[in-house]
Amino acid sequence: MARLLVKILCPVVLMSCMQERPENTSSEGSAENAVLEKLLVSYYNDMSQRDWKKYRNYFWDNATITTAWQKPGDTAVRVHVITIDDFIEQTPQGPDSQPVFREQMKKSSIEIKNNLAVAWVEYDAEFGKPDSLMNWSGTDVFSFLKNNGEWRITSLVFESN
Repeated sequence: MARLLVKILCPVVLMSCMQERPENTSSEGSAENAVLEKLLVSYYNDMSQRDWKKYRNYFWDNATITTAWQKPGDTAVRVHVITIDDFIEQTPQGPDSQPVFREQMKKSSIEIKNNLAVAWVEYDAEFGKPDSLMNWSGTDVFSFLKNNGEWRITSLVFESN
């Protein structure tokens, strides 16, 4: 009986002692985090500058931007999904419709696994005219894919607080 108990408990105890190696604890992982952090800072700067050509280059073809909001005249909040190219085409009715449009990253949390990454970003935003600005904060969630050594956004989901 004691031998049977040892045969059962020994593998269980050994398995519980095994440690899983965390992802990206190497200097390469830290370097990749730094690359994505720098990319995010540039992303918010270029968006706030409304440099839509530079902004477009952060995204892979057919990348999407998604949020839930209630359009004027709608009776309910709905999920809206748009491609990056459609978003840029509509900037005259959105970010370019007022003299002030800025988003600034407050903090980010980045997780990388191989050629995939997710970044949770808290941001502050302002929009409108200098004498009547709307201010808000929100959260952006980016999905990145690295291909041929280049990180780009595959999708962005955001929500205002």
